[in-house]
Amino acid sequence: MTQPKNLLEELAKREYLIVSTLWIVGFTFYLWILTRTPLIYGIDGPYYLIQVRGLLETGRLVYGDPPLSFMIFTLFTMLFNGDSTLGVRFGVAFFSALSAVPLYFLVKRITRLELAGYASMLISFFSAPHIRMTNDLLKNAVGACFLLFFVYYLHELVFGEQRRRNLFLALFFLLLTGATHILDFGVALLFLALYLALALLLNVNRKSVMKNLGVLALIVGFFAVGVLVALPSLFTDFFKGLAFLQDLLTSSGEANPILFLLDPRGGGFTMPVLAVGVVLAVYEWRMKKTEAALALIVVTVIGFMLSLPIIPPEWLSRFLLMEFIPIAFILGYSVSKMKHRVAVVIFLIIVIFPAVLQGVEASKQMGPTINEKGYGELVMMTELVPSNSVVVVEPRLMYWVEYVLRCKTARAPSPTLWQSYTRVLVLIQKTPQSPQPPPGQRLFEGDVFLMIELPKAFP
Repeated sequence: MTQPKNLLEELAKREYLIVSTLWIVGFTFYLWILTRTPLIYGIDGPYYLIQVRGLLETGRLVYGDPPLSFMIFTLFTMLFNGDSTLGVRFGVAFFSALSAVPLYFLVKRITRLELAGYASMLISFFSAPHIRMTNDLLKNAVGACFLLFFVYYLHELVFGEQRRRNLFLALFFLLLTGATHILDFGVALLFLALYLALALLLNVNRKSVMKNLGVLALIVGFFAVGVLVALPSLFTDFFKGLAFLQDLLTSSGEANPILFLLDPRGGGFTMPVLAVGVVLAVYEWRMKKTEAALALIVVTVIGFMLSLPIIPPEWLSRFLLMEFIPIAFILGYSVSKMKHRVAVVIFLIIVIFPAVLQGVEASKQMGPTINEKGYGELVMMTELVPSNSVVVVEPRLMYWVEYVLRCKTARAPSPTLWQSYTRVLVLIQKTPQSPQPPPGQRLFEGDVFLMIELPKAFP
């Protein structure tokens, strides 16, 4: 008995070594993407710097939001001697790469094939939606990691043996997801609802599933109500779910139904992959592979729900970034259906290689909303903005202004601004399309920005 046991241990060591190596590859790739320029990426990038600075200086967030991702970014910032830009980037790269680990174990658990799990990891790393998430929705990228750990233990809770352990871990990661981002939390609840419904419909451990998933849903309900009552300023994000439903019901339906098919953030082939998911689910159902069929149905249905063309465009653009989960799961699972190595190689070339190219192309579109010269000019303005001032600036620059100048911002001048602030300033980015500057005292004029103080009589 010693020899088989030693063999299993060696195989496990080899597996963990490969998974760890692939994680390092993914982490290195993400960190390289995110550190190509000195400035943090995206419109919301400086928002995270503001939140981290607030935690470091006052122990509180400047804006009410689920706090976990900001606490993680603050911890990394402290590890890097107060460099919040590196701290945020490191945290995003770390958890974005770590998201592929529970995905690997889920695919391997269902297919009983390590190669399928490795393929899902690679697809997750280089998926265009996942890469774009690291540019646009940083706390979403962190929450996606907790979401995938939750999905793994949810699956184990339905089909595994150690149900108490799996219930605890599923609950733990679901709560972490809820403390990170509302979109991740909403998708986690979709997984919970669909697993429960299908397990009952297919009579998969029906009594046990009703008991455990019922307990899970009950505790999560208490969590949601509890944080809204005890910490309403931090979890008002939860009300976005109601806002989404309201927008969905009142949408004019003007969105182009095929925009999400062409959007590079969707990877360019989201719908074909979901179609493959439907075929695989039907096939596994007919082969009486209940575990695989259930997982494929859940993942594919969620993939379709996230990309429905009736979703208002401002929400759809965010939901599409979550498509990396069904894409990686379905394509990774597809590897398990290939009986010959030649078929696997062809599959990798035809499917995964283009996905990697699209991911790399998506990474080229990432970057900060201002250049280094513009940032330098903002720093030069810090002495020109007195206390109790407000700066009127276009939305994509608002967080940069708040972060560098430490002042409040507004989108447009109005008479009410002088009721709250002693001075109202306007910051204009100088471009050929810039409007005519308003009348007022010019406080600063550089190559990138022009700052003007508005007179109180300004309409």
